[in-house]
Amino acid sequence: MPTGSGTKQGRPGQLTSSAAMLLGVAAPIAAVAGAYLANTGRLPPEAGFRLFGLSLPLAVLAILFAIVALFRARGGRNRSGGRKALTGVTFSIVTISAVVGLALPTLNYPLINDITTDTDDPPAFVAAARLEANRGEDMSYPAGFAEQQKRAYPTLASKVLSVPPEQAFERARAALESLPNTRVIDASVEEGRVEAISVSSAFHFVDDVVLRIRPTPGGSRIDIRSRSRVGKGDLGANAHRIETLLTVLH
Repeated sequence: MPTGSGTKQGRPGQLTSSAAMLLGVAAPIAAVAGAYLANTGRLPPEAGFRLFGLSLPLAVLAILFAIVALFRARGGRNRSGGRKALTGVTFSIVTISAVVGLALPTLNYPLINDITTDTDDPPAFVAAARLEANRGEDMSYPAGFAEQQKRAYPTLASKVLSVPPEQAFERARAALESLPNTRVIDASVEEGRVEAISVSSAFHFVDDVVLRIRPTPGGSRIDIRSRSRVGKGDLGANAHRIETLLTVLH
């Protein structure tokens, strides 16, 4: 009887086809589990995102094993192995299509995670800097982000309202409170500052947000800053949040 990793009970490609099926099934499970466990708090956001990302290499490996298995089982020498390999390929293609489909719209975003409407004088985090989660973190706006932000989000700019600062402050606070999964943690009308914590819906990544209100001739100027606590990039989440706030503010 032939022996080796490619045969089992004389069936060519049996082990590789089984591996292809297992890896193919594991790929979507990893993707769903990563998102679910992070969303329910059973895993930290970073760990859940890594588990989600693991689905891609699992799917690619499944396809590679399936190719080997189908080659060894060609000519009808192992029909059951061929079916297993094709099952693995099917699950893998579905997983890759779903993950890549989600990722494609974010490929053009720069690897920056701190966005503001005023890159020359960004609003400062005060309450957020005192939080335990940010202890020891540099909360200043990174010097190298300004040019990248201007290229990626050229339309982001301060919002000017034709109302006094006290009224603009109330509108800024109401705008923050209107965002989903967002909680105001500090507000000072004297300092013209409102800060909040915003949590992403899928993986529960936490971002810090601050709105600054300053008087201008005939009204008030509002500047916004949104910063992710983890990761090098933010997939456009902070800019999208600022754009939403600018739309809500009126």
